[in-house]
Amino acid sequence: MKWKLNGAAAQPAVLRPLAPSHAFRNTVMTGVFEFAAGGADAPFDVVDVEAAGSSARLEVRPFPSSVGREDWFRVLLCSCFHQAENHQALLARVFQNIPAAQRQDLSLFMGDQVYLDLPTLNNYPDDSAKLADRFERYYRTNWTTNLGLEPLFNAAPAVFCPDDHEYWNNFPHASPIIQNSWKKASRERWKVAADQVYDAFQCTPPAARGDNIVVDVDPLSIMVLDQRSQRQDDRSATLGPSGLQQLNEWVDRLIAGRKIGAVVTGQSLLDKPVGKIQGAAADWVLSNYGDYESILKALRRLADAGRPVLLLTGDVHWGRVTRIREEGRTRFIEIICSPSSLVTTIGNDQLRSIGAGFRRFFRGERTRWPRHASAPDPEPYFAPQVFGKRFTTDVVCKHQGDQLAMLAFRQAAGGIEAKVTYYEVHERPNSPREIDLGLLR
Repeated sequence: MKWKLNGAAAQPAVLRPLAPSHAFRNTVMTGVFEFAAGGADAPFDVVDVEAAGSSARLEVRPFPSSVGREDWFRVLLCSCFHQAENHQALLARVFQNIPAAQRQDLSLFMGDQVYLDLPTLNNYPDDSAKLADRFERYYRTNWTTNLGLEPLFNAAPAVFCPDDHEYWNNFPHASPIIQNSWKKASRERWKVAADQVYDAFQCTPPAARGDNIVVDVDPLSIMVLDQRSQRQDDRSATLGPSGLQQLNEWVDRLIAGRKIGAVVTGQSLLDKPVGKIQGAAADWVLSNYGDYESILKALRRLADAGRPVLLLTGDVHWGRVTRIREEGRTRFIEIICSPSSLVTTIGNDQLRSIGAGFRRFFRGERTRWPRHASAPDPEPYFAPQVFGKRFTTDVVCKHQGDQLAMLAFRQAAGGIEAKVTYYEVHERPNSPREIDLGLLR
C-alpha cells in the first residue's frame, strides 16, 4: 500500500495491519491506520492510498484535541441500520444534504450497525466458516457501498458500540425466532463467526473486543461501553471482566479533572426491568443484569461531584431527549437516536400499517411513519430500584421515524454549551429539529 497525505508521500502508524476479516477464508482484508494531522492551517486533510492497481481518496477534518470557543465540535449519533430497508440509498442522500460545515468531527455508532440474523425466515447454516462468509458479505455491503453506511464513515473517525444484532436478537440468550440459537453448540459456532467479523470491521485498536473506549476532546470525555460482546448468559454481567474497573477509573479522572462526561450504551439505562416471559421472548434490558447497579453507582459519583453526564443510546426504534434532575438541577441528560433504517419485523409491521390505515380512514389522522412506534414516557424516577426517588425524569422532546442526530458542543461561560439536532431520514424530510441542552458545567 502506498499512502499520500495532502499530496506528499506519507507513512501512517499501523494500529492493526491488514489481515483477513475471518480465519476461514481469505476474502476481505481489513486494517486500521492513523495519520498525524497535516497542519494546523488546513481545514481538511486529503489521504490517498494506492494498492493492487486501484486507488482511493479520503478528505477528512483533522481531529480536534479540545472543544473550541467559536467552532462547534460535532458528534453524529446513529444506530439500528437495516440495510435492506435503506431504499435508494436514502440514508446517504439525507446525510449528504447536511451542509459540509455542519457535519461531524466524530461518529458514534451505538449498536446494530448490521443485522446478522436477518432475514428471519432464512435458513442459516450451522457452521462457523459458512456463517463468517455470510456475515462478511453483510459487513461489506454496509461498510463499502453507498447503499450502506460508507458516506457516514468517510466524513469522520468512527467509534462503535455493539448491540445484539452484531450477533443475534437478544444475544447471548436463545431467541425463539433464531433457530441457530436454540442449542448451546450452535450459539457458540455463531459467536465464533460474529466475533471475528466484528473485530475486523468494528473493533478500534488499541482497544480489544470487550474493552470500553474513551475519546477525549477536552473538557469533554466520551466513554463507549461494550455491554454486549461479553454479556453473560446467566445475566450476571453486561460488561467484560475489566469493564467496571475501566468505568470507575474514568469517573475518577473526570472528577479530578472537572471534566464533562458522555456515556454510550447499546440499550437505555432508563429501562425498567422486564419479566421472564418478555426477556426470553423478546429482549432482556440492562436493568435485568447483575452489574446494572454497580454501573449506576459509578455514574452517581459524577452526580455527587456536580459533574453533568450525557447518556447516549439507540436500540428502541424511536428518539427521545430526557432530563434527569435532582431538586431541580440537571444531573443527567439521556439522548436516544434510533433507528437510522427501521428493521423489518414480520407481523408487527403489518399490524402497525393496518392500524395507521384505519386511523387515517376513520379519524383523518395521517402519519409519516406508519411502521414506527412513538416514544413512550420514561419511568418518573431514574432507576428507583437503585436510587429510590432521588432523580426525577422530564421529557424534553420525542422524535419518531428513521433518524440521525447531531450533538454539538462549544465552550462558553466556564462550561460547554450543548445542543442536539435530529434529522429525518425520509424522502421528503421535515426541517431539522434542534434542541438546546443548555450549559453543562
